[in-house]
Amino acid sequence: MGLPAAGLHLLSLLVLSQQGASCPDRGCCFQELPPPSAAPNPGLSADSDWGPTDLSCYRTPGHGYQCSWRYEGPTAQLRHFLRCCMHDACGSRCCCYFEAAAGATRVQFSEQDGVSVLSSVSLWVESRVGNRTARSPELRLRLYRWVRYDPPDREAIAVSRTGQTLRLEWEAQVEADAVQAQLRRRTPRGDWQQADCGPQDEAGPESCPCPLLPDAAQEIQVRRRRLERSGAAGGPWSSWSGPVCVPRGDLRAPDVSFVAEPLGLDGTRLVSVREQPPEPEQPEGCRDVASGARVSHWVRVRMRSCGCRPQPASEERLARGLRLSGAAYDLDVFSRSRFGAGPPQKWALPARDPAGRLELTAGAGAGDAALRWPARAPGTTYCLEWRPHARAGPAGAPAHCELTAPLDGGPAGVVSLRWAPPGPQCYRVAVFASERPDNASAWASVASRYLFWGNHLAAGAPRQVRVSGLDGAAPAVSWTNSTLADCPGALLRYVVHCGDDAGSATELQVKPPETRVTLHGLRAGALYTVQVRADSAWMRGAWSPPQRFRLGARQTAGPPGPDAEVLRITAPTPARPSPPEPETPHASIVLASLGSFVGILLLGALGYLGLSRALWHLCPPLPTPYASTAVEFPGSQGKQAWPWADPGGLPEEAHPAETLVVMAWDEADAPEAPEGTGASEARVSARVAGLPLLLADRRQGARDGAGPGPPRTAEDGRAPSASGPGAGP
Repeated sequence: MGLPAAGLHLLSLLVLSQQGASCPDRGCCFQELPPPSAAPNPGLSADSDWGPTDLSCYRTPGHGYQCSWRYEGPTAQLRHFLRCCMHDACGSRCCCYFEAAAGATRVQFSEQDGVSVLSSVSLWVESRVGNRTARSPELRLRLYRWVRYDPPDREAIAVSRTGQTLRLEWEAQVEADAVQAQLRRRTPRGDWQQADCGPQDEAGPESCPCPLLPDAAQEIQVRRRRLERSGAAGGPWSSWSGPVCVPRGDLRAPDVSFVAEPLGLDGTRLVSVREQPPEPEQPEGCRDVASGARVSHWVRVRMRSCGCRPQPASEERLARGLRLSGAAYDLDVFSRSRFGAGPPQKWALPARDPAGRLELTAGAGAGDAALRWPARAPGTTYCLEWRPHARAGPAGAPAHCELTAPLDGGPAGVVSLRWAPPGPQCYRVAVFASERPDNASAWASVASRYLFWGNHLAAGAPRQVRVSGLDGAAPAVSWTNSTLADCPGALLRYVVHCGDDAGSATELQVKPPETRVTLHGLRAGALYTVQVRADSAWMRGAWSPPQRFRLGARQTAGPPGPDAEVLRITAPTPARPSPPEPETPHASIVLASLGSFVGILLLGALGYLGLSRALWHLCPPLPTPYASTAVEFPGSQGKQAWPWADPGGLPEEAHPAETLVVMAWDEADAPEAPEGTGASEARVSARVAGLPLLLADRRQGARDGAGPGPPRTAEDGRAPSASGPGAGP
């Protein structure tokens, strides 16, 4: 803190030895001031207020000592002298001077320049203009203890934010004494406002709190000075630091909208901002582009397509245009300052299909398809994405994708990839390419198309084909759209075929979405057949079931409407391949089957009757034994229920009334019923009456040796038998 006593003694001897000698080239000169000029200054009047003011002398750590002042007045023939008088160094008043450089208002010196820095000294400035001299107020101080610190470097001041409070912090200089700090701040259209930071902790870094302004940027400067142990000032204030720029506290999302241009040949489109958000106003010291009060606007890009790849979000400055592919993107626009990013404004960029289309080749029986597209640069990564397309379903159907390894183009400049669709459906297939697949902004569209995968023949057949207006000369054929119509670009055309029974036929191609055609040139009374077919872009469809119709009486038909297609019947063309054989309608099949069944029944009935008559003539029946008493029943007994006898328990000789045998009988041979007897009763009586004759025939055959068993006689008590077809009772 002080020089040794030996150093002070040598310094005193040096000061005394310089008296009476010439002044050295540098150092404090212990001689009288040079005499003033005799010529007066013509620009200086007697009552002019001029001279040096605000003298300040101090020690600067690491830089020696310095005295500076301000001067107001004429500058012609101007000379400044810094006078220094020491009281303790040489026992009596010893004075010396430093002459400032021409035009300078500052003098720097060191401890070796003859000025006592440990003892009290008096300092003042004398300014001479011609023959006149002006003097500043005198300072008395100890130079070594009066220290002026340097302000903190602007780049070394760290700014942090906690809520709505700022904290400025910087590393302290190596000093053992306490330090006091102050700050001042201003807004873009405000004046300086000064505040005290309070005493600093000697063991840690120096800091200063400051409130954060939510609606304006601010410029902040810091200064510091030394404090004595007692709390008194130990030196002058340092100069103000460079500006520390702080943005406004609330970072609002910029209100912007985007404009996307059409896709170019390279598969990218330019996405630019319709109107740039305005830049916030800055204070005077923060108008530099690199100042910390600047608020920049950014856009974060996320690619919604190709979810099978790594999806880091790429960020771009909003001032620059974005080059993006035709995929769908999520754009987050936000503001960023030195304290971080603010809330984003979300923008959904819809997808756009490229002009190129995919070449499709279905795999033969393998259930997959071969997709081909133009190759890009070697080492390009491709992403194949497919999404089920449902026109009437939800718009956000999940998408699936497949990421390839970096590929090179084939010999023909194309890339081929096998793709197996998960099921029969309409898909939107798209291909993207990138040499940097981890960057969301580095992708480009290659090709895309809608693809119907499934049974094209079944899907291509139109539904509900109708023929209307048969009472006129120009009937109309209409049909319901094919399933292919729900897949954009899959349905190429409808083909209407109409032919008559004479062999004349014609075909007409109808462009979707038209589903109606008018027939002209038809003959009344002729039978016509009409069929409709739907063709896809890569395969022919199947013909609809044939619809037959016949025109009524000939009528005059007006010209067709402007929105109806016209089909005219022309002569048959030999080279034209005949359409597939029309299928028989279900109603015709049912009628034919019913007729066949009825015919078979009639033939069976006629055959049965014919055979019965033939057997009647070939084998006439036995005569009915009307005179036999064995089958006579009382009239009242014909209405009784006769019991059935067990054939196994039938005795060898039984009463005829206890035996009943039922067999087939032709009603034509039954005897006529007597009057007053019902038809049913007569029929039963006739059948029972023939029973004894049959039994008698069997017994007679047994007696003659025609069958086994002992011979029987009439005397056994049984009914007599009839011999021959004409035997009587």
